[in-house]
Amino acid sequence: MNVFLTGGAGYIGSICTEELLNAGHQVHRYDNLTEGHRTAVDPRAKFVLGEPEVEGDILKAVQTAKPEAIVHFAANALVGESMTNPGKYFRNNVATGSRFSKQQSRQA
Repeated sequence: MNVFLTGGAGYIGSICTEELLNAGHQVHRYDNLTEGHRTAVDPRAKFVLGEPEVEGDILKAVQTAKPEAIVHFAANALVGESMTNPGKYFRNNVATGSRFSKQQSRQA
């Protein structure tokens, strides 16, 4: 199966990618590396350095990958910072995903 995985350079995304690859799946990893690590990117997977805040960037990456499944792990996840800067967490974890969903439905 061809899988598109957001947050692919983060802790959970990198482990999920490794398990998918070991099971014989093809994986496209999308990450902006703000909290993920380039060293966590398994060379067996295609890596896309994303800019999710740019209109259409995720959609273009998905269209290029032509996945059969999408797994979403992209999010800011630092609890302390989320308390001092909730706007950043809302924009990244909620608004960006909502914008992608709207773009996807317009394309359908």
